[in-house]
Amino acid sequence: MKKRIQIQGFLIFAATVGVALFHKYIFQDRSEITLNRILGILGALFFFGGYFLRVAARGNKSEQNPDGKTLVSCGLYAVTRNPMYLGTLLIGLGINFFLFKWWVGLVFLVVYLAIYIPQINREEQKLSALFGEDFRSYCVKTPKFFPNIFRVSLRNFKVKQQWFRTELHSFIAVLICIIAIKILAGLLG
Repeated sequence: MKKRIQIQGFLIFAATVGVALFHKYIFQDRSEITLNRILGILGALFFFGGYFLRVAARGNKSEQNPDGKTLVSCGLYAVTRNPMYLGTLLIGLGINFFLFKWWVGLVFLVVYLAIYIPQINREEQKLSALFGEDFRSYCVKTPKFFPNIFRVSLRNFKVKQQWFRTELHSFIAVLICIIAIKILAGLLG
């Protein structure tokens, strides 16, 4: 896990340097006001929706699986096997759509998939070995990543106030980064 964190840290550093060096090509052009507004609204919805997914998924998982030895298949885990990763994808796309040109979101998507598809596959191999037929049966019923919208209901979105505390530090850190990037874009623009 340490190696994965180091690689992700390097990618974040490389992306930050890339933004600083190529800001004129990356940041939104104010002449495309309508597109920028649509992407900004879509970005904000993805960002907040992604955090909500992460909070609900993480809280549900910690409540249902306090010892790490229980297969969680209720709540958001009943509609997708990877709600936290889906939340992370939405957060990343939201930030990209809000701050940058539309094509930067596509670059993010490619990098995200290159990192997380192998990660998800490794985790699912471990879960299959740990939970056997129960996990394989769960896989048949539940999509790997994108939820079946016909199976989603409000009861899947159980959220408790204390769950937000777990993600609050990262939420605040990301908001500070977004504000800093907006200020940097204004200064460099």
